[in-house]
Amino acid sequence: MDIIRPDPTTLIMNHPVIIPEKENLLYNVLMVDDRPENLITLEKIIEHEQRYIVIANSGNDALKIVLHQPIDLIMLDIQMPEMDGFETAGLLRMNPKTKHIPIIFVSAFASQENKPTEKFEPGTVDFLAKPLDINEARQKVNLYEKIHILGIQNKLLNEKLKMMSDEMQHFVYSVSHDIKAPIRAIENLAAWIEEELGQLSSPTLAENFALLKSRIQRAQNMLDGLTEFSRASLIYETEEPFSVGQLIHSTIKSLQVPDSFRVLVQENMPQLSTGKNKLTKIFSHLIGNAIKHHHSEQGTVEISCIELEDTIQFMITDDGPGIKPQYHETVFELFHTLQSRDKTESTGAGLAIARKIVNSAGGKIWMDAAVKEGTKIYFTWNKK
Repeated sequence: MDIIRPDPTTLIMNHPVIIPEKENLLYNVLMVDDRPENLITLEKIIEHEQRYIVIANSGNDALKIVLHQPIDLIMLDIQMPEMDGFETAGLLRMNPKTKHIPIIFVSAFASQENKPTEKFEPGTVDFLAKPLDINEARQKVNLYEKIHILGIQNKLLNEKLKMMSDEMQHFVYSVSHDIKAPIRAIENLAAWIEEELGQLSSPTLAENFALLKSRIQRAQNMLDGLTEFSRASLIYETEEPFSVGQLIHSTIKSLQVPDSFRVLVQENMPQLSTGKNKLTKIFSHLIGNAIKHHHSEQGTVEISCIELEDTIQFMITDDGPGIKPQYHETVFELFHTLQSRDKTESTGAGLAIARKIVNSAGGKIWMDAAVKEGTKIYFTWNKK
């Protein structure tokens, strides 16, 4: 491979070196050293047909290059005049555009001395001692190149997964929406037949019609749950400061909680600037679920929180029948219910929708396995 070596005199702000856009040049390495012979030696060691090598003879030149060129790895000499390698690396780390570029320091340090990388974040810098060990130098560059390629592949995979997820959400939404029309038609038809029969209806026939109507209602509820689940991660939000305490109290009112139930809300709930619509949905499902599945006609639900460094951890506690630890994960699955559908008309979508919203916002939701009576659900929410 012919290595294109730019003239160092052209490495200025107005005349940046342009790296060719070729698919086979996947990895761009910037080598920085004030001694040309060192650059030639290092270049011969790491050259590869899928690498493009750019050189800089000083820290200043390196800073100019990385602002204009896509650089994937920097091999940086430490002992340079005017601006040494540590100062150059410090300035690179201060710039959001260049702070994530991995750096391999290349310098002559005695083996007994500590490697001069302690001041930098672990995992962002590496070290090669002079005189260079050819195999070690190649292995380090190969490793960083593999990490870079894996990062690109992971990004592409995530983009593909997101596209597939979006398509699936659109498909589910469209199908569930289209199925609602024939179900409404069946419901109307059943009502008309029941009305036409009138006095001819027998107790058995009346019981069958009641069963038919309950099944139609269940199907409608499941479709509503499926539609809401498919759109759960797409809830629109605006930058709107709000009180979490007021939001919870408003949610409780909208649920029309029976008078026999107490919902206790911790005082001095935090203020947030975004996430109002999503949190409303989450609390609606979690509070409603605690009341709906309570084994008694009266009970207590408590809502509290603790503020952590970057997140808020909410807790929803009830004194209901509780859930065995082996079911703590499965209850968050869509349409999963612990009771037979003949005993409850719950669709089993509430917890699944809550988890999807929490996860889409970067939080986590789980149940406390240590609780012996009742249920305690935690979820985290980012402050910003």
